[in-house]
Amino acid sequence: MPRFACFWAVLALVAATAAPVAARHAPPAGGPPFRIDEFSGWFHGAGNLLLHISNRGLFGTNNADETFPSAEWPAGTREDYLYAAGLWVGGVLRRGGDPDTLCTSGLFQFGEWANRNPNEGCGTPLEGICRTFEGAPSGLRRFDDDADGLVDEDPLDGRDNDGDGRTDEDFAGISQEMFRTVYYDTSTFRNDFVVNDADRHTPLGLQVIQESYQWTDPQFDDFVGIEFRVKNISEQIDPVGWDVESAYIGFMVDGDIGLKARDLPRHLDDAAKFASIDTMVPNPAGGAPIPIQLTMGYMYDEIGTAGDAADDVPGFIGAMFLGHTVDTVSADIEEALAPRAVGIHAFRVFTGNGGDPRDDLDRYRFLRGEFDTAQSIGAGSTKPEDWRFLISAGPFHRIPPGSTLTFQVAFVCGNMVDGANPETGLPERVPDFTNPIAAQRVYNGFVDTDGERVNWATSSPPPPPNLRVTPGDRHVVLEWDDFPERVADPLTKQFDFAGYQVWKAEGWRRESTIPDDTMWRLIADYDSTELSKVDSGLTGIGKYRFVDSRALNGFWYWYAVSAYDRGTFVPVVNESVFPPDTTYRRTEAPKFGKFSQNMVRVMPRTTPAQTLDDVYVVPNPYREAAHWDLAETAFEPTGRRIKFFNLPDRATIRIFTLAGDHIVTLDHDDRHAPLAGQTSWNLVSKNDQDTVSGIYLYQVSAPSGRRTTGKFVVIR
Repeated sequence: MPRFACFWAVLALVAATAAPVAARHAPPAGGPPFRIDEFSGWFHGAGNLLLHISNRGLFGTNNADETFPSAEWPAGTREDYLYAAGLWVGGVLRRGGDPDTLCTSGLFQFGEWANRNPNEGCGTPLEGICRTFEGAPSGLRRFDDDADGLVDEDPLDGRDNDGDGRTDEDFAGISQEMFRTVYYDTSTFRNDFVVNDADRHTPLGLQVIQESYQWTDPQFDDFVGIEFRVKNISEQIDPVGWDVESAYIGFMVDGDIGLKARDLPRHLDDAAKFASIDTMVPNPAGGAPIPIQLTMGYMYDEIGTAGDAADDVPGFIGAMFLGHTVDTVSADIEEALAPRAVGIHAFRVFTGNGGDPRDDLDRYRFLRGEFDTAQSIGAGSTKPEDWRFLISAGPFHRIPPGSTLTFQVAFVCGNMVDGANPETGLPERVPDFTNPIAAQRVYNGFVDTDGERVNWATSSPPPPPNLRVTPGDRHVVLEWDDFPERVADPLTKQFDFAGYQVWKAEGWRRESTIPDDTMWRLIADYDSTELSKVDSGLTGIGKYRFVDSRALNGFWYWYAVSAYDRGTFVPVVNESVFPPDTTYRRTEAPKFGKFSQNMVRVMPRTTPAQTLDDVYVVPNPYREAAHWDLAETAFEPTGRRIKFFNLPDRATIRIFTLAGDHIVTLDHDDRHAPLAGQTSWNLVSKNDQDTVSGIYLYQVSAPSGRRTTGKFVVIR
């Protein structure tokens, strides 16, 4: 049934008390979870918002995975909009005694959401987060992939859910980048590591299925949509189980917005506010305009704040509820299982300087706000500070054992623009609602010919091919398969592939995790009539082959191959002639994939030498701050480097001054080197001192006893 009209099917509707209470039971027994923890290196990167994800109920790096973006927007700029955000679920439990008011938090209560099963995940070895995309093999949405008469009956989780002996053979792939994970609130293992009783955890007994989606279309690539299915599995802790009453769901968002660089106090000049909009947007299919209503909590950087202007960025990050379980049937709002309509119930701004909630009761009060059935919107920030905000939806009066609450949210970024305060009319920077409206439109989707609403839907390009990129000596080879040609459009079910585009990015110096869009350029385009130019006659990866000969050894390059379709056409029949003449009119422009879908970073190089005759140094001479250098990072303070090429599998390199003073010794071993046949040096001596300008000598020794010498120049 359409999600907007869904509610829990239960035999008895029991209205729960809404007043928070402080009594607590002893937590149910629970040992350490068998956890496949996924955090480091996981982020959405197909679109323009690089959002870090995990299977902990946590979004953003939380200052723990700083080599990767937290919520970088636009992609490749190092402009970051999130310290961390966490999923909160609060409710009241009645288990034969005084009620417990509990709240399970992804931020800042580490370990309350956790994986529980040792074999839960995808791939070999297992990963706790499964990844796919729209049009993936066995993942055609709303289609019977395995021809068993069922549609999308085996969700992507590495398991045989329908008992047919196959795994993940018929699931629904959504968007150009989709992640799916499962985590639980059933364990008390973290209590063994806390001292303060207020930090001890009593689980609500929940399972959370989290799916997150990102699109590459420039109209829809500035947000990440997330769908949660929260199931009461308390009977797995207690045979009887329990209802979760007066429940609220929410997100705590801590921005720390600004340029991501060392020694910049990004957290001190944030601002946080609430916004709502009720408007009409044009219908892309023609006809009546589309009504859009949305509410959003958002944060932005106060520009030009004294002492902290170096980190200023122009945008905002917002969190919004796109949809959730609603009850449109119950006549009495006090007796309704869920809110009447989708939206934010409570919004609250607080600071890290003494404003954080202290315990479960505090966190539940934040979720509930001032009222149960009326919206509770607090005031926004009034001065630059280390602000956080919380948004919540609810109340959901009763979640019985075995029932599921579904809700959809989006993290969205956009620009702040000059506007007016909606209450005072005074000039004020306000969020541009273009991207939040786009997120709501994608979630709203469309109504199909059977009258069923299809959420998370927009037109999509063909998926990217499977790609292999092989660096060589002053060239790079790209090989890919014909997978996109065999995939029907997930919405129209038509095979509309039209061609491939080959992309290259150069000049990347590690300023960010990936190159920004301006670094990419199209180096080849082959429509479906030109594929013979790159067709090798093979099958699989290697069917198509392209060689880029404009590449220098020792430099990083990024490559990608994307696909595009022919657009959408409708027949136009001219019945004024006999026989009737049919032509086709294009109603939608071709849709192009993006380089971010399968981009690969490589460095051209020579192969390991068997002799020492061709060892050489690049660059020579080395000039400080040359384009060869990489940007500095917190984990590698210097990006300076020279490289020794054409080394044998194993070698020792000794570097001296002209006067014979020993500077440093480098050990090269291809078994441990990231790139065969080469070793880099950061121009720092064995005494941890920077080298000065001058001429330096090097000696390369092989295990066979052979040696070669040379020299290079450093210019500071």
